[in-house]
Amino acid sequence: MAWHYLDLADFLLIAEAVLAIPAEDAARVGRLELAEAALHAPRAEFGGVEFYPDLPRKTAVLASRLIGHHPLPDRDKRVRWLCALEFVARNGGTWVHPADDPEGDEAVAMIEGVAAEPIGSGAGRWVLEARWDVAVGVQHA
Repeated sequence: MAWHYLDLADFLLIAEAVLAIPAEDAARVGRLELAEAALHAPRAEFGGVEFYPDLPRKTAVLASRLIGHHPLPDRDKRVRWLCALEFVARNGGTWVHPADDPEGDEAVAMIEGVAAEPIGSGAGRWVLEARWDVAVGVQHA
């Protein structure tokens, strides 16, 4: 499968839409090196072997790195969440909210809750445990 990754321009355009400020301003006040590092994390490999070989794992590392690196100074939780959703969509997946949380309140609470925790804590595990509806119709529990 050919993966479709987000780049810094995608991150800044999502930030522009969410924060209602020009992407140039977000770039000026943000720590772009932290955003770049987070955006590249799902591509990690060694000797041709991917560290994160499937969509849930790639999304988990992207979400956990964006949360942990905190590349924008304020009000960026939704930016991080939408970057993860965009990555899932670009790669043929659909985020499926649990039946008991159709509005996604659990996801928002999780993003907010782990934003203050160290990288690799709850966010990655939570994404991996989430439900996925991928293009081939397989559900991951």
